[in-house]
Amino acid sequence: MKENSIKINALLNMVYTISNIIFPLLTFPYVSRILLADGMGKISFFTAIANYAIMIASLGISVYGIRATSNVRYNKKKLSKTTIELFLINLIMTIIVILTLLLLSFFVKKINSDKQLFYVYCILIFFSVFGMNWLYSGLEQYSYITKRSIAFKCLSLIFVFLFVHQKSDYVIYALIIVFSTTGSNILNFFYSKRFISFKNIKKLEIKKHIKPMIFLFTSILAVNIYTNLDTVMLGFICNDKEVGLYTIAVKIKGLLLSVVNAISSVLLPRLSYYLNKNLIDEFNRILKKSISIIFMISLPLTIFFIIEAKDSVLLLGGSDYINAALCMQIIMPILLISGFSNIIGNQILIPMGKDSYFMKAVLAGSIVDLLFNTILMSKFGSIGAAVATLVAECIQMSIQLCFAWNYIIKNIQVKSIIKIIISTIFSIIVIIIKNIVFTKLNNTNYFLNLLFTAILFFLTFGIIMIFLKEKYCLELIDGFGKYLKKNN
Repeated sequence: MKENSIKINALLNMVYTISNIIFPLLTFPYVSRILLADGMGKISFFTAIANYAIMIASLGISVYGIRATSNVRYNKKKLSKTTIELFLINLIMTIIVILTLLLLSFFVKKINSDKQLFYVYCILIFFSVFGMNWLYSGLEQYSYITKRSIAFKCLSLIFVFLFVHQKSDYVIYALIIVFSTTGSNILNFFYSKRFISFKNIKKLEIKKHIKPMIFLFTSILAVNIYTNLDTVMLGFICNDKEVGLYTIAVKIKGLLLSVVNAISSVLLPRLSYYLNKNLIDEFNRILKKSISIIFMISLPLTIFFIIEAKDSVLLLGGSDYINAALCMQIIMPILLISGFSNIIGNQILIPMGKDSYFMKAVLAGSIVDLLFNTILMSKFGSIGAAVATLVAECIQMSIQLCFAWNYIIKNIQVKSIIKIIISTIFSIIVIIIKNIVFTKLNNTNYFLNLLFTAILFFLTFGIIMIFLKEKYCLELIDGFGKYLKKNN
């Protein structure tokens, strides 16, 4: 199996991640104006329900599967056996979850409020089992993942503009979402035969996977409490309008966070492999680079979108969502917080097999989130949900840091961090000057203002980083240049 360098994998995964940002940026402003906050609220509510169902059915495989397959990726027989064992667990759990949801739909009024949407998302839940994204991440097949994702997103983009024209088309929009994901998952299943064999597999060992999967499942469940439960609770406690407002703020945060987390998802299989082979020096070398790069990405993104929250919301949702700007500003620091949580969890605790430590941290965060949501949501709506999520992220990151302090402190590149902070400060100063000089642009055209401000901010950041000779920034630029040259 051909193996790319970590730099190439990171760049490919960032292309994949950026495509996940660009396509929603192309469709979301259009869809949000057609469906309005109420329609988007319905979609978001059932999406959150489906995400929970998929997460429960996967039973931690999304993380455990990466570690399990990466450790046996050079042995096709063992890889095939492991993959089939995990696939069967996922399939059985998915069937159980769907049957449970169908039963609940008879008793829970909110779930039964829109039967068409409910059945559409049941299809999504069932076919999620065939995606096996954990296998492709474990094998570091980022080139395939990127090409496949972009192809289905292009089709979905065309379908959205062809078929979604009025507020009542929210079910059609849901079907397009399901088509994109389901089509991609089915293709994954057939493509997997290039790496594994479904024939002549004997003595399946299902039981040995259950305990580590349960640990990770508990952790993933806890994380999902403060990533999806807030949307579900808003739907029950408040109304679709509040869900719609909160959704657009969370949507922006989620898109940006996926860029930050692109590095962590690439490094998990490689770091697990290094630890499995006891290559400690390589493990520490990659960890040092990861800390600096994630800080280099997350800090400027956090600051920029706090400053430009209003224009970002207006661009994506229009004036109907203007009240989501404060909500967005509150949750933006999560980019930085979650970036470091991913370093500690996905790059230290999980590869080292310290799943119980990771579980304790995220459980504490989920309890805090549930408590704060209950207290704040009924009075403050989406703002209360944003505050609860921010506090929960701070709590779980702090606890993880306590468990992994010795690994983090020795791998922090202080000079690199200082250079990143200096570059961000200069970028802020440039934006302050721009806001004074171009007052008219600030008040008349939010698209041009956001575009102009982004160019100024990130161009300044990049120039200062190059001027200060920040080595990881220079490495990324050099790696991207070599990749383009190699593929031309």
